[in-house]
Amino acid sequence: MSQLKRAWWMGLMAIACSLCWMLPGLAVDEALPDTPRVPIVLDGRELFVIGNLDDFAASERADFVTRVLQDQRRRIPPNVPIRVTQLQRGELITLRLSGRHLLTITEQDLIGNLPVQEQADLWADKLQSALEQARQQRTRQYRQRTLVKSLLAAFGIGGLYFLLRWFRRWLRRRRGQFSREQRSWSEVALFGLQWAIVFGFGLWLTEIWPEVRSLRYPALSFLQTTFTADTLSLGERGYSILEISKVILLALALWFVVRALTRGIRSRFLQTIGADPTVQDAIALSIQIILTTLGLLVLLQAVGIDISSLAIFASVIGVGIGFGLQNIANNFISGLIIMLERPVQVGDFVKLGDLTGTVERIGIRSTEISTLDRVTIIVPNSEFIDSKVINWSHGYPVSRLHIPLGVAYGSPIKQVRQAVFEAAKHHPKVLRYPKPQLWFEGFGDSSLDFNLLVWIREPRQQFRIKSDLYYLLEANLRRFHIEIPFPQRDLNLRTPGLEEFAQRLQTPEDRADLPLPALKHPAKQSTLTPPETLAAAIADCGILDHTDAPADIEIQELVAQMRGRNGLDIRDRRFGLHVYTRCFVGSEAVQWLMQQQLASREEAIKLGQVLVERGIIHHVTDEHTFKDSHLFYRFFEDEMEL
Repeated sequence: MSQLKRAWWMGLMAIACSLCWMLPGLAVDEALPDTPRVPIVLDGRELFVIGNLDDFAASERADFVTRVLQDQRRRIPPNVPIRVTQLQRGELITLRLSGRHLLTITEQDLIGNLPVQEQADLWADKLQSALEQARQQRTRQYRQRTLVKSLLAAFGIGGLYFLLRWFRRWLRRRRGQFSREQRSWSEVALFGLQWAIVFGFGLWLTEIWPEVRSLRYPALSFLQTTFTADTLSLGERGYSILEISKVILLALALWFVVRALTRGIRSRFLQTIGADPTVQDAIALSIQIILTTLGLLVLLQAVGIDISSLAIFASVIGVGIGFGLQNIANNFISGLIIMLERPVQVGDFVKLGDLTGTVERIGIRSTEISTLDRVTIIVPNSEFIDSKVINWSHGYPVSRLHIPLGVAYGSPIKQVRQAVFEAAKHHPKVLRYPKPQLWFEGFGDSSLDFNLLVWIREPRQQFRIKSDLYYLLEANLRRFHIEIPFPQRDLNLRTPGLEEFAQRLQTPEDRADLPLPALKHPAKQSTLTPPETLAAAIADCGILDHTDAPADIEIQELVAQMRGRNGLDIRDRRFGLHVYTRCFVGSEAVQWLMQQQLASREEAIKLGQVLVERGIIHHVTDEHTFKDSHLFYRFFEDEMEL
């Protein structure tokens, strides 16, 4: 996962966590789960909750009180004060609004150990203040002030939103001044801030308008009922969608924290002590699994989930792994075996079946192999355990190459050995010890068959070395006038009248009557003269010239393009408190070479290193070679001008 994707995921997860914790609070002010209670609502605001009364359910009582409140709010004139009175009837107290019965406070309505009289006074004050506020919010003056506030706030929020949007674009244009990680986190922070402002403005706008607030309350109540109702039972307790979402989001947060901690341990400790990359992967993976498991157990206990109730769920998962997920489990265990036993390591040159290449990464489920054609192949880890793997880099990397060859019958064996050994010794990648050997394999149909055995210490270059040796063998055998044969066949013809024809040739008269045979033209001799020495043959055909370095004229043209109008972004850049003048970023130069010069990433990095080695560019502080990272480089030509 790239830095930008990781930052986006963490930003979205933070927003989802905020919504999960805010959703219940937007619709509920008080909640007592012991007895069924229903809130009294006026203009989308909950005042208090009431319970059952004899044969009347709490919902019926709440609907009645809500209708009375709305009716009295519309009927009471603006100049008439609102009065909520109390009427004592035995041990019960009844609240009345403008002489009309509102509700009777019962024991099911009491909150904790609060006396009935105190609760009646508290509810009466809430009802009276809520009705006065509802009437005041429907006056013309309030609506005018609220409209002006809404317009001003909308202009301000809109301006701030577009300002943040412009700032995001400005960061994208100035990406060369910041690292990739800084750009990713800044992008996510600005994006989250934009929509947090819009979301907050929407909540504020629906709060100041009573009509909109009244429409908002049923929607939030429906969401609250949907997300807080029990949908899953574990043991004796049920869990709602909201609680399950909280557990999932906390698990994701735990996963991100464990990954960050594991990366810190790997970069600050394991890499510092110089541990092998495969050992680093194994230790980091083990730490990540242990911390994640312990964190999940603590998390489940913290949210009230009984671990013992998950036994059935774990058994189902075990059956699923045994049947449907057995391949994944096999690859997972194989990955652990590879990381612990280390038969294959990152950077090894291996052959697996028909696949030959370099191991780039060993994961928990699969391994990435880069072939000689620079194609990345993802191989399941179980293939390395179940199949035969040739690892040329394991242990002692020296290996032997077999070069089969054939010469024509009649060739002097002594000169053949001299030509072959001389060609093998001229290759710089062929080891002198153990010495090359030439084995006589046998008499072929058209040639004397030999097998040249040479030792090399770079197995990943075996195909190029083999090609070079064939070039050298052809040139040196031609120099010694040793023929390399091609398949030959002898053709025998049988003619029944051949004896009669031979008798006719005995008399001169018969020979005069026979047609003359066609003259055969001598075969055209080859004009190719063999080279006098093997060094001359190497120089003629360019054998062993694998530097692939561009010519001086190509370098000059490349530098002119890099410094031209459509070239690199060369300007002053700031890092910390220091400003580096007329420089460019290494990663941007790699991207430019890939796009403009049609080069692969590896070749683009090599080309940049060639420019460093030839003294054309350099790191601004001369601390690094050319790398595909956020490092500053400068042309020496600009350095001299400065």
